[in-house]
Amino acid sequence: MSLALGAGCSDATLDPPPPPPQIECVFAVPAAGAPSGDLRINEVMTGNDGAWVDEIGETDDFVELINVGQRPLDLGQYYLGEKAGKATRLPDLTLGPGRTVLLWADDTPEQGPLHLPFKLSSSGARVLLWSSPCELVDRIDVPALPRSESYARLPDGTGDPSICRYATPERLNGATCDPPEPPNLDDSIEFAPFEWPEPFPAIAGPLVISELGLRPAGFVEVLNASDEAVALDGFALRLSALSPGEPMPDAETGALLAWPEASATLGPGERVSVPVSASDTAALEASPDFEGVATLWQAGRPAPSDRVDFMAWPEGASLSRVPDAAGMPRFCEAPSPGAANDGCAEPPGRALPSGRARRLETAADFEELARGGTEVGEAGVKFVVDMAASDTVHLLGTRAWALHYTFIREQIQKEPHLDRCDPAQDAEFDIGWGLFSQSEYFRVEGRRYLLGTLVEHTNGAKTVEFSPGDQIIGDQMRRAFFAVMKAVPDPQAWAIRPTAARQVQELRYIEGTTPIVGPNAPYKGLTYQPLNPAEGFGTLTFVPARELETAELAPNVIVVTDDVPNETAFVGGLITEAFQTPLAHVNVLARGRGTPNMALRGARDHERLKGLFGKLVRLEVRASEFDVREATAAEADAYWEARKPKGERLAPALDLSVRGIVPLDAASYAQSDSIGSKAAGMAELYRVRGVGQYCPSDLLPLFVPPGAFAVPFSHYMDHFEASGAAELLAELERDPEFRADPRAHAEGLAQVRDLMMKHPVVPEILGEVTGAIKQRFGGDRVRLRSSSNTEDLATFNGAGLHTSTSGDLDATSSSVEDALRTVWSSLWNTRAYDEREFGHVEQARAAMAVLVHEAWQSERAQGVAISRNALDAIRDSQYYINAQIGEASVTNPAPGVTSDEIVYTPPPRTIKADYHGRSSLSRGRDVLSFPEVQRIGCVLEAVHRHYRPLVDPTRENRLYAMQIEWKLIGPERRLLVKQARPYSFGGLEAPGDCREF
Repeated sequence: MSLALGAGCSDATLDPPPPPPQIECVFAVPAAGAPSGDLRINEVMTGNDGAWVDEIGETDDFVELINVGQRPLDLGQYYLGEKAGKATRLPDLTLGPGRTVLLWADDTPEQGPLHLPFKLSSSGARVLLWSSPCELVDRIDVPALPRSESYARLPDGTGDPSICRYATPERLNGATCDPPEPPNLDDSIEFAPFEWPEPFPAIAGPLVISELGLRPAGFVEVLNASDEAVALDGFALRLSALSPGEPMPDAETGALLAWPEASATLGPGERVSVPVSASDTAALEASPDFEGVATLWQAGRPAPSDRVDFMAWPEGASLSRVPDAAGMPRFCEAPSPGAANDGCAEPPGRALPSGRARRLETAADFEELARGGTEVGEAGVKFVVDMAASDTVHLLGTRAWALHYTFIREQIQKEPHLDRCDPAQDAEFDIGWGLFSQSEYFRVEGRRYLLGTLVEHTNGAKTVEFSPGDQIIGDQMRRAFFAVMKAVPDPQAWAIRPTAARQVQELRYIEGTTPIVGPNAPYKGLTYQPLNPAEGFGTLTFVPARELETAELAPNVIVVTDDVPNETAFVGGLITEAFQTPLAHVNVLARGRGTPNMALRGARDHERLKGLFGKLVRLEVRASEFDVREATAAEADAYWEARKPKGERLAPALDLSVRGIVPLDAASYAQSDSIGSKAAGMAELYRVRGVGQYCPSDLLPLFVPPGAFAVPFSHYMDHFEASGAAELLAELERDPEFRADPRAHAEGLAQVRDLMMKHPVVPEILGEVTGAIKQRFGGDRVRLRSSSNTEDLATFNGAGLHTSTSGDLDATSSSVEDALRTVWSSLWNTRAYDEREFGHVEQARAAMAVLVHEAWQSERAQGVAISRNALDAIRDSQYYINAQIGEASVTNPAPGVTSDEIVYTPPPRTIKADYHGRSSLSRGRDVLSFPEVQRIGCVLEAVHRHYRPLVDPTRENRLYAMQIEWKLIGPERRLLVKQARPYSFGGLEAPGDCREF
C-alpha cells in the first residue's frame, strides 16, 4: 500500500493491513548523537487528555514524524520503538517533503496502519527511529510531561526538543511554543461593499442649526453652510414640544423664534445666535423629558433646511453639531454661541429618566441604555423606527423597556402599564403582544414600525440586527438602517447583520446599497471574552498556568494567567490569555464565587494592564468590555467586608439511615439527602417520560447509563470516622494556625485525605460494591463519581470541586477500593473545603456518596448543554450546547483546545443553530449534525419540564434551567444522557418585571 501523506493525513481512508511484523534485527542504541537522515521525530505526547483525538475519537498518545528532506520518503523503510532490541516496521506510506505523519501509540494496531503496537509511559519514555539497515537515525528521551503537553522540536525537525504546553499534532510546531489562535468562524456569506456618501447624513441647507442652548433658555445658533450669502428673511426657526408617536411638526407649528435682524444676510460660514426666552421653551419644560424639536424652514420648500430633535437635556449644556456644518449633534458642557464647536467638551453622561433617547448624544448613552441586559459577549440597545412619524427613531433602555411592544403600547398607544408578574395582567399583555406581532413582525405591508437592535460586540463589530422571525424585507431593513444611523455618532462603523437565512436572501436584493456583514462577523478577530460579569478587587498578579497549583493565592489577588486552568484557588478575579467556555470549571467557580472572569489575548502585555501588575486594582467585567483601574485600600476593604459570609451557615441535608448499594433505576431525585445530588439527578433521568410536540417519540425512554447504582453517605461516614480523619479534622479546626496559615491549612487537609486513603474499606460494603460491578457490568471498567450533599444547594453550586475516577475489578490500573477512597477523600480537597467555607456551608454536615456506572469507551462526541441560553439568561426559548469530538472534555479542556459553542433555537420559533465557537479538534467539521443538535434540544426540553416541579416547585427561580452532560456512543452515535442537575447563573438577577420568555 502506498499513499502520499501531508500534514493532517487523517482524511485518508485506508483498509487496515495485518499487524506489521516484528523485525529480526538487533536494534542497537548507540551513544546519543545528532539526528541523521531526513525522517525525524518531531513531537511526542505521553499523557494525552484531550489535546488531539484519533479517527474514532480516542485521546491516545502519539508520535509525530516529519520529512525534513527534499524528496518523498517511504515510511515502510523505517522502524519505530520505545526500547532497544525491538521495533515496529512503519506502514508502506509515502511522506512528502516538509510533511508530517501522526502515529498513535495506543497498543491497538488493529485500529489501522497508523496505530502502533505499544504505549508510552507518562512518567518518561524513549522514542527510537531506525532506518531499514537497522541504523538508529533519531531518538528522543521524553521526560515526564504535564497533562496534555508535548515534547516537540522547535522549530520543526531541526530544533532541540522541549516541553511545549500547546501540542501541535498535524500542524507545524513553529519556532516557539505559543498558544494557538482559536478556530476562526469564517463567513462563507459575503455581500457587495458599500460606499458611504459624504457627508452623511446630508443636510438640505443652505442654513443649518449648529448649536442649541435651551436649558436654561438661551439661544439657537444658525450657520450658513453654503458657498453663497443667504438672506434670513426667507427662513423661519421654530421650537416645538414632541411626544412619541406624534409626526414631526409642520412649518406653522411651534414657537416662532425672532431673528435678531430680520433683514440680515449671512455670508458663507457666518453664524447668528437667535435668542430664546423662557416662554419659547415653556411647552418643552412642561413635557416629561424636555422632549421636542427645533426646525428651520425655508419659504416655498416643503422639507425643512434642518431639523434637530432632542430630549433628556442636561442642565447648562448645549447641543452642538461637531463639526459645525455636518456633524452629528452632541451635548457639550459649555455653550459656545458665535464660535466654532470644535472645542466641545462632552459631559461624561446624562440622566435618561424615561429610559430612552432619540439619539446617542453623550459617550455614555449607549452603555446607559444597554445596562441591565443579560447578554454575555454583546451589549444591545433596541430601537423603534416610526414610519408614521417621519421615520422618527426611539432608542430604548433595557431596564425600562423589555420589549419594543412595551414601549409602543405605553408611550405611543397610551395604554396603561401591565404587570407581567400578575397572571391576569400577563395574559392580557400576551394577547396584545400577539396581535402586535401579527401586524409588526409577521407581515410586510401595513406595518407601522421597523423594530431592531443596535449591538456592540466584544470584537469591536457594531451591527444592526432584526429578530430572526421578523418577516421584514430588504428595502425595509435598509430604511431602518439609514434612519437609525442618523441617531448614532459613528454611522460608518455600523452594518446590517442577518440573523436568519431568510434575511440573507432578502439582503441579496439590496447589497451594495447599504453596509452588510455576514452572520459570523461578531466572532472574527476576538481578543476579549467576558465569562462572568462582576466586580472584584485585588493585587494584579501574573502566574503561569502550570504554576497555579503551587502559587500562594488568595481572594485579594486578581490572577492573570496564560491558559485556562482546570481549577484555581479562591482568587478575587481571573483573566486568562486563552479563551474559555461558559461551562468551563473555572467559570462555574467564578459564578459561584461572584468574582469577575474574562479572557484577553496577550493580557500580560495589554496596554491597559501592563502598568498595573503588582498594584491593587478594581476589575469590572462587562458584557462587551472591561474596566480596570488602580484602587484605594479603603474601597477594597469596603468591598471585601461586604462579601464576608453572614448569618447562619447552610446545613446540607444528610440522611445516614440508608445502607447498602442503591440501584438508581429504583431511586429518585428526592433521595439526594442519602445519595447526593449527582446520583439523585441521574436516578430521576430514568423517570423522564414526556417529550415536546415537535420531538420524536423514540427519544423515550432516555438512554441513561444502565445498571448505575450509588454507595450512600452512611458508608462514607463509617470510613471517615474509622480512619481517624474525622477526629483529626475536628482537631485542626480548633487550631488557629489551620485557619490563618495557608500552608498549614493545606497540609492539614492533606493529612485528612491521607488517613482516608490508607484506611481499608469495610469488607462488607467493598464486597457488595465489587459484586454489583461484576453482576451489572461484567469485566468492563467502571467510573466512580463524586456525589456530595454540598452540590446544587440554593446559594452554593459546589460543582467541579471533587474527584471522580475509574476502577477495575482486576486492578490493572486502579482498584475499586482505591477508587472509593479517592472519591470519599476528595470531599476534603483544599479547594472544596475553602469554597464551602466561602459559601458559608456547615462543614460538619458535608458528606460524600459515590455514583457507579459503566466507563464508556470511544465515544464519538460528548459535551454539556443548558436548557436556557447561557449567553443571554432571559432566553429560555433558546438552548446552549458545548460539543467536542471524541473523548476530549469541554469543561476541562487541554491547553489551547476549544469546542463547538452553539445556541440552538427550537420550534415553534425559527429553527436554527448559531455557532459562537468552533472545535480545534474536529479538523474543520461540525462536531454535531443538525439532527443531532435537534435531538439534544429535545432532551433538554424534556429534562427542563420534568425536573422543574422537583427543583423549583414554587417557580420562584425566574432563571431556572437544567444542565445535562451527554455523549454520542458507538458508530451509530446513540445519544446517552449521563447527568442532569440545576444550572446556576450565579449572582445574575432576573429583571424585576417578569420579562423572561
